[in-house]
Amino acid sequence: MLDSFRTNMKGIAFAIVVLIAIVFAFSGIGSLSISGSASETAVKVNGERVSELQVQQALTSEKQRILNENEGLDAALLEDDLLRPQVVEQIVGRKLLSQEASSGGMAISSRTTGKLLLDTPTFQTDGRFDQELYLYRIRNLGYTSADFLEMIEENLLIEQFVRGFVASGFTTSNELELLASVFEQQRDYYYLTLPLQPVKDAIKVTDQQVAAYYEDNKASYQAEEQVVVDYIELNPAQFNDSDAVSEEQIKARFDEQSQSLESGVSLQAAHILLSEPDAALLAEVQSKLDAGEDFAALAKEYSQDVGSADFGGDLGFTSGDTFPESFEAALAALEVGQVSAPVETDSGTHLIKLVGKQETVIDFSTERARIEQELAVELRNEWLVEKLANLKELSFNAESLGEVAEDLGLTAQVSAAFTRSGAAGIAAYPAVQKAAFSAEVIDENYASEVIDLGDDRYVVLKLNESIPARQKELTEVKDSIVATISADLAKAELAEQGEALLARVAAGESVEAVAKSQDLNWQVVLDAKRSTGDINPDVKRFVFQLPATADSDVVESLYTRAGDFVVVAMTEVTPGDSSTLSTDRKNNLVYAGTAANSSRELQALQATLLADAKIVE
Repeated sequence: MLDSFRTNMKGIAFAIVVLIAIVFAFSGIGSLSISGSASETAVKVNGERVSELQVQQALTSEKQRILNENEGLDAALLEDDLLRPQVVEQIVGRKLLSQEASSGGMAISSRTTGKLLLDTPTFQTDGRFDQELYLYRIRNLGYTSADFLEMIEENLLIEQFVRGFVASGFTTSNELELLASVFEQQRDYYYLTLPLQPVKDAIKVTDQQVAAYYEDNKASYQAEEQVVVDYIELNPAQFNDSDAVSEEQIKARFDEQSQSLESGVSLQAAHILLSEPDAALLAEVQSKLDAGEDFAALAKEYSQDVGSADFGGDLGFTSGDTFPESFEAALAALEVGQVSAPVETDSGTHLIKLVGKQETVIDFSTERARIEQELAVELRNEWLVEKLANLKELSFNAESLGEVAEDLGLTAQVSAAFTRSGAAGIAAYPAVQKAAFSAEVIDENYASEVIDLGDDRYVVLKLNESIPARQKELTEVKDSIVATISADLAKAELAEQGEALLARVAAGESVEAVAKSQDLNWQVVLDAKRSTGDINPDVKRFVFQLPATADSDVVESLYTRAGDFVVVAMTEVTPGDSSTLSTDRKNNLVYAGTAANSSRELQALQATLLADAKIVE
């Protein structure tokens, strides 16, 4: 419990600090593309809706977390249906905490959120916040600016709420004494080790034993049904775009777009935003502007737009459709360097300055690369749509996928044999496994329907070979059987020898004497604590699980993770004493106790909130 809570607390704090960086690390995962509707409701938590898009974004993050922690794992194995319940549960839990924090009057100021964004390297160009880069990045993830800010604010609010539990927690002096008695407890013990390997090496398995074991356990040696399939994969990478776009096509497209690409003027705006100004404040700012004070300095002092205030109110360029209509109209009426009268929008009151004008000159040379790429993408998409339609048509009732592939200019491939649980490569996809063992494919020998693997990848398959389940021959499994019998006999022999040693120590012989009589290794450990290093961790863990109330030596045995048999004699237990601890160690125990208490309180609150919540999926 304690370790879990401390880990979670560190995780929450760390997640908030690098939240934005983590979010944008996911944006490059093409195979885990986000799809979903911002208007479609996935779940309601006490009437507050969570959109399907939010669930999909959370699923993407969870998939990437799993992939990061499991190097080499095939992303195809991370099915949405398996992960979705856990992700939705996490979202619901966070919503409940956020709602509870809000109902208690807690809030995050827009300035705090803005400062976090401004300081985030992901949104900076040459060390300065870049509004266009910010909008580009969040839109790539499916966020609007409002949605993204709401997400950041919710995470900060939850962190603040959880920190409140820790900040308000405490550990009593009695609890400190109890913690010290447990965590600072010392134990003395002796132990000897009877190793498994020499016993195992002495085991000789006969052919008669192998044959008998095989006959008694035939059901364990069945080869599963397998299939080999022919398949055709279609994906955008197969499109050969070399010389696909001619110079004539590029010129023709430029001519088509030339009217809409006419040269124009972009206006660079700066503003001072006053969200809810009173007359006195507005007059104060206006008087300073009239007196000729620097607009950028005033924006930094007065503007409540955290995204631009630190940069003199600079909002970048607009071609006339970036800002609200009243804002754009006022900006267009200004001369360079001139400041407007107060302008009202839904955001508040703006004092707008025209910083500069930029004429955009459009000609063929500046647009050529963009148009060429645009045409190439269009051709690739048209190619993919056409190929997909033809693949569906030609593969239906096809006798051979090889002929279909040849007609389409694609390549027919042959899979390795795989079972119903799949294998590597194309067989790792659950949809492929299901199709390969369907009655239509395996029994009626039809080609499958075209299967959508996601990320514009498609595959159709047809049975190449069916390998029925069968009984494996003894020769195939002999080595495995020998290993199994050897292990079983060695464990039995080790247990018999170990119990004899245990009985001698329990009868009063010392561990040292028993070990020396059998030429075995033995150790004595004095004043060991739970935190003591450089001693056998298996034995230490076992010793600290033994009862500490015995009046005499405690003699027990255990098997290590390596399979060795160990006889342990615990001879003394000394409780920890808080009065002997250093200040740092005492503070650590107090923190541990407070964290544990806070964890229990938080878990109890979460359980209560969930029990009282109205959840609609």
